[in-house]
Amino acid sequence: MSITEIADRLILEGSIEGNIFPKSEREVLFPLTIKPGDQSLEVAGSVYARSIDVEDGQAIVHGPIASRGDIMIHGNSGCFKAKAGITTLSGLVIGEKAASEDQLVNDCSQCRALVKGDIVSNQSVVINNSVIFGSIKAVNCTVTNSIVLGTVNCEDHLTVQMSSVGGYMSREVNFEGICTLYNALGESQDRPIFLPYEDMNGNIIGSSMHLYSALRNKCGMRITEKDAQQNPLSKLFTDVDWICINAQNTDHDSNDNLELYEEAYVLSIGGRIADYSKLSDATDALSEMLRVGFEFGHYSPETKRKQLEKIIPRLTNSEKAIFQSACT
Repeated sequence: MSITEIADRLILEGSIEGNIFPKSEREVLFPLTIKPGDQSLEVAGSVYARSIDVEDGQAIVHGPIASRGDIMIHGNSGCFKAKAGITTLSGLVIGEKAASEDQLVNDCSQCRALVKGDIVSNQSVVINNSVIFGSIKAVNCTVTNSIVLGTVNCEDHLTVQMSSVGGYMSREVNFEGICTLYNALGESQDRPIFLPYEDMNGNIIGSSMHLYSALRNKCGMRITEKDAQQNPLSKLFTDVDWICINAQNTDHDSNDNLELYEEAYVLSIGGRIADYSKLSDATDALSEMLRVGFEFGHYSPETKRKQLEKIIPRLTNSEKAIFQSACT
């Protein structure tokens, strides 16, 4: 058997054709450790456990992953692929911090984790050197050296460090180092804070935010300091592109159902003079990539071929690498 019981823990050391679910009441309390080792490990179905630890190595889970406790994807070697999203009632940590200079810049396939689907957590999410082919919803979230194609929705605080995200919504948000937005979508209760980032090597990287669609054909899906300097027109400015509005809110705790208004800071490029057709083309291509990627497993072989013929020519090399990794 690939699953063994050691003390109060379940250990998975080999591939399995079915699902990993508790088979008895006592197993509901057992944490699960996934140990790929030197061999690639594959789970054809779903995974559920009290908590989940994933050790170094190549591993792939085709079904949804769920846990009542923490999910920890350790180390920096190998790639863990979750092909149907991750849900936890506790926290999620992926990978460890590494140098930021070339993480996912030239080769997007060299990531610690690839999640095709959404990440949902009732507490905090911390991801490093990862590609999320979907969105993130959590109370707090820290995204470092990573690519999130969807939006990041946080109840409390969001920190984006040297990363690219599709959009965001959070009470507070910090951007550290060179960051990128795939879409001009962003809202926070407090004004966004832009800070320099200290790399693992001790280098201090200045803060700047860029709109991906304005430099799409000139860089990868994560941009370097050199790319940022050579494409100044893609830069977003906190005093110009983030506007303060009075957002309407309904007080559900009041019997009078009063309409309340509170300040919010929303990203808007509507006041810019630009060729919006080019920006729109880039946004449409990314949206189509996400649509085809999520639907790909449900297509017939002939439909897969036709969809690939349509979408592949519209993608850059970096986008192709992520799309192919998510669909294979």
